[in-house]
Amino acid sequence: MAEALQNLPVARAVIDLSANENPLGPSPKVAAAIQAEITGLHRYPSREGTRLRALLSQQLDLESNQLLLGNGASELLDIAARVLLQPSDEAIIPVPSFMPYQKVVVRAGANAVTVSNAPGPIDLDAIEAAITPRTRLILLGNPNNPTGSYIDAPALDAFLARVPDGVLVVIDEAYVEYVTATDYPDALQRIRCGAPLLVLRSLSKAWGLAGLRIGYGVGQPELIARLNACCQFYNTNALAQAAACAALQDQDHLRRTRDLNQRSITYLTSALEALGLRVWPSQANFLLVDLSPHAIDSEQLVDQLARRGLLLKPMGRFGLPHCLRVSTGLMHDNRAFIEALSNLLRRLPCDDGTENNNDKQEQRPW
Repeated sequence: MAEALQNLPVARAVIDLSANENPLGPSPKVAAAIQAEITGLHRYPSREGTRLRALLSQQLDLESNQLLLGNGASELLDIAARVLLQPSDEAIIPVPSFMPYQKVVVRAGANAVTVSNAPGPIDLDAIEAAITPRTRLILLGNPNNPTGSYIDAPALDAFLARVPDGVLVVIDEAYVEYVTATDYPDALQRIRCGAPLLVLRSLSKAWGLAGLRIGYGVGQPELIARLNACCQFYNTNALAQAAACAALQDQDHLRRTRDLNQRSITYLTSALEALGLRVWPSQANFLLVDLSPHAIDSEQLVDQLARRGLLLKPMGRFGLPHCLRVSTGLMHDNRAFIEALSNLLRRLPCDDGTENNNDKQEQRPW
């Protein structure tokens, strides 16, 4: 395939659809909040993030001692593994899923037990079957990265009822703000009712603060106290705390973000399927795309797209060598991706060895 794809225009600019970032950027109120904070940078930030935790407590209807701030939700994932896992313990992880799940378990010296899962809803029955007396954690992305699938409320409740005492279920809700499914479970309500869960959320995605690394965890007070005891002093900085407060109070920006994401999901799904590709339904801000109908290796295709200024994520490391993940972008970026992909697919050889030049379109440099 590589030889057939060498002659398309080389990009002049880069469109990054690889990292699930918010293409709108942060709320304009964030810049103002950061500017106001700059004159106080010689002061240490609030170690507890008092103002931010108070705001989250109010918005989420939780007690402040049920909240823990982190240098991104990933830090809290790492802390949970170090606090709750011993070398002989096990943590169950469905795959494919967010790769740091396995890394934090290994760094804690415990055993990462992976349960293979085809793209689509996580197989909770298979996860339950993998539980042993050494199981201490179960790590679930909801929605899951990179598949975009989600666990619905009835399935989650039935699963939680079967999880033995002493096993903590961690639910990573990094993409929760994008969810539109009406049967998506309210994990925070389950914590309010006493469920022994740890829910992790991020301000890197819909809130547009990926560069500031800020996230939070929600759980029962006893668990949060154990995790907090192992946090570094001042693990979240003053600019991140101020930016988070400003972002969380701009619901209009969040609505614009969600609206753009839905338009992008609809457009990309339709356009990709029109190219003969399979697209899995997604409740996040990305799509998992199966290239198998064209017998394309995702690494090769992503490399060719990168040469043309479009960055996407190949899924080989996730055990899906014929899949790629595309983040939603601004509409003109989405269209540029589809146009470039369409041009590349038309360059693929037909069964008789000639180029597939059906339905030719003018190629535009970008």
